[in-house]
Amino acid sequence: MFTKSGLAEHLRETHNGCVQLLGVVLAAAVHDYGHPGKNNAYAVKTGQLYAKIYNDQAVYENSALYQALCLFDKQELDFGVRFSIEAKRLLRVTVIDLVLSTDMSRHFDIVSLVKSKLGSTVTRAAPKRRSSFIHRPPNSFNSQQAPDIHCEHELGVDLITLTSDQMHLVFQFALKVADIGHCMLPLEQHKFWVGNLEKEFFNQGDLEKTAGVSISPLMDRSKPGPTNGSNQAGFFDVIVLPTISLWQKLFPGSADQLQQHTTFNMECWKNSEHAEHEIDM
Repeated sequence: MFTKSGLAEHLRETHNGCVQLLGVVLAAAVHDYGHPGKNNAYAVKTGQLYAKIYNDQAVYENSALYQALCLFDKQELDFGVRFSIEAKRLLRVTVIDLVLSTDMSRHFDIVSLVKSKLGSTVTRAAPKRRSSFIHRPPNSFNSQQAPDIHCEHELGVDLITLTSDQMHLVFQFALKVADIGHCMLPLEQHKFWVGNLEKEFFNQGDLEKTAGVSISPLMDRSKPGPTNGSNQAGFFDVIVLPTISLWQKLFPGSADQLQQHTTFNMECWKNSEHAEHEIDM
């Protein structure tokens, strides 16, 4: 996503951009570090220790951050030993903010901010500099031909004019897209992850039943779970398709294959829904 959208190349043009790019990669790598296979709501309503420590706020995201940042502080793992104090601070702030943004309870807030804060930055004319060709679809010119820096036939975000806050919102949204990335994989891989998700859900439901608290949606193994066609089709309609479509609006051509897989997978779930059975896992 960052390569095909041109974000990676754009960020590599400055020192701070390189630090932020590293922060994005690290945040993506550690955002579920040490995750117990339960959601934040379970931690809160069953009074888990981490819920108490983090005051019921983004419980497992905060837990992942604490554990990951402690690892970064170990001398033998300190890859930023030559970083300036300012660069280390920028890296830390970036990782913390991005990991916290993956809390699913913030999904619609972030999507709304993306629409309101970035929608006005979509343009037909890319800025006249090297990174401007990022809005051209991949392989649209050969290696012997210089990129057309105007690309006026393409819509997309003008990265050059984004404020630091807007760029950070792009980072947050990129992680939101990646966090539901299994929905954009080829069908067999997608089904594999949905099957594992259902096992986690039902395990949590069993624990909730034993604890005498309400069983969370889709986690009661006596009822249809995530592998049910209707349930997955609803998730695609409300969360997945609007998310990947918005990313494509901001960065045209950067996720064509992902969107194709998403559309195909949704149709498979809808066909399963109409047949009133689950997709064969």
